[in-house]
Amino acid sequence: MSTRAILAICLPDETILATYLHFDGYPEHVMPILTTGYLVPEEALELIQGGEVRSLSPRPAMPEYFETSRRTNEVKSAEELPALARYLNAEHVYLMNENVWTHQAVAGYP
Repeated sequence: MSTRAILAICLPDETILATYLHFDGYPEHVMPILTTGYLVPEEALELIQGGEVRSLSPRPAMPEYFETSRRTNEVKSAEELPALARYLNAEHVYLMNENVWTHQAVAGYP
């Protein structure tokens, strides 16, 4: 069984770009990788725009992307991320905003 998550970034115009992470999305695994390997918005944006992530490993390893994946999701605000997470059956949301990664558990996750 996998722990699914959403990886997202808030752009300067307040638009949020988000992608799906399939395996090992729990905070004890993901937060250290994001906070040590994806420190600046350009790195986070590259990760997210790469498509849906099958698994995320500490850098310098590259993330494993699905060969075929849905496009990166765009939402109007961070408040829409929990609904997107529930739609994608994800338990966690990770958001980079102003160069800081935050974690949010998804309320109402089955």
